[in-house]
Amino acid sequence: KLEMAKTFDHLEVKLFKFNHSIDYLPHYKTYMIEYTNDDCIYDMLNKINEIENFSYDTKDKCCININQYFMNADVLVNDLVLKVGRELQVEPISLYRVTNDLIINSQDYVDKLDLFNKYLTSEEQSEFKNKYKLEYYSSLSMIVNKDYIGDHCLLVANEIIENNNKLEKEVLEIISNDDTGILYHTSLKNRLYKDKFDVETVYEKLLCKSKIYKKLQKRNQEKNVLSEDIAISQYFKGFNISLYNQEDCLFRNVIMKSRATYIQLDSRGYDLALNSSLINKEFSLRIAGEVLLEAKDKNSDFLIVKDKKDLEVFDGMQAKIAKVVNRDINLPIITQAQFELLLIGEKDISKLEFNTHKVKIEFLDK
Repeated sequence: KLEMAKTFDHLEVKLFKFNHSIDYLPHYKTYMIEYTNDDCIYDMLNKINEIENFSYDTKDKCCININQYFMNADVLVNDLVLKVGRELQVEPISLYRVTNDLIINSQDYVDKLDLFNKYLTSEEQSEFKNKYKLEYYSSLSMIVNKDYIGDHCLLVANEIIENNNKLEKEVLEIISNDDTGILYHTSLKNRLYKDKFDVETVYEKLLCKSKIYKKLQKRNQEKNVLSEDIAISQYFKGFNISLYNQEDCLFRNVIMKSRATYIQLDSRGYDLALNSSLINKEFSLRIAGEVLLEAKDKNSDFLIVKDKKDLEVFDGMQAKIAKVVNRDINLPIITQAQFELLLIGEKDISKLEFNTHKVKIEFLDK
């Protein structure tokens, strides 16, 4: 039988390089790699290794971070290209635990599982030593609070409770620790390439069962009133505007229609984990600081946030955030609803409620 000839496309791959024994700083090396429809990420790694040896896990389902998406290496290259394009930045799943190139020391992951050893058989302990690595290392919480038990522990706790309901109270006590527990969870929605274990659902379920849940106050959500078809009468030509919002496509278009320059933030989808304020006053502020400093360093004139809940943090607590991150910030913050009023021509500071902001909105004075 005649076989169809394989067609090849090209990738530009920026590969993270670092050997903790000899290198002072990490660096990146770029390779042009051909791939076919059948190739997965692991095949791509092997092709790079044929050009120049580097260190990586030799298992085809190894964990990897590409363009800030955490995934297993069995993902098809074609599928990834459709999502992020042909320019790939390949990194280990933890930049803080690197030993050599894409290899990390994962002892911290294993050590935290010891919390549940008495509830697990030796077979289960062995199974969990690798099962939830992506979920653990993809969490932003691990960067901000390295003592956090980790999302892998939430998943293990859930399995233990489902297998033996009598252990629920005991296990919930472990994951509810004020210094390390569940309130430090931040969403993995925009970090995992594929959420195989439905982490957010597990988190919500455990949180609702815990005693902490009774202390949480319900926060009113504003409806998103910003429309892409808004009739603009007040433009922002010459302004650099950044946006904090996980689902930013619509608002990005509106910003550009206002003739402003849209400043894309890598941190635009960071989860602030506001529930953590019950036990740690600084955790959310550190994450908010990452967003504010990126916006400031990219020369944003102001930051648009989703609603008043976000405004209370980014504007109302900006002085505290500046102390936590040890940087001057002074970046004006407005909500999407306020931006809509500005676009349709409103200039009255009282109607816009700018008179209640901690950081002065000065562009209306110009």
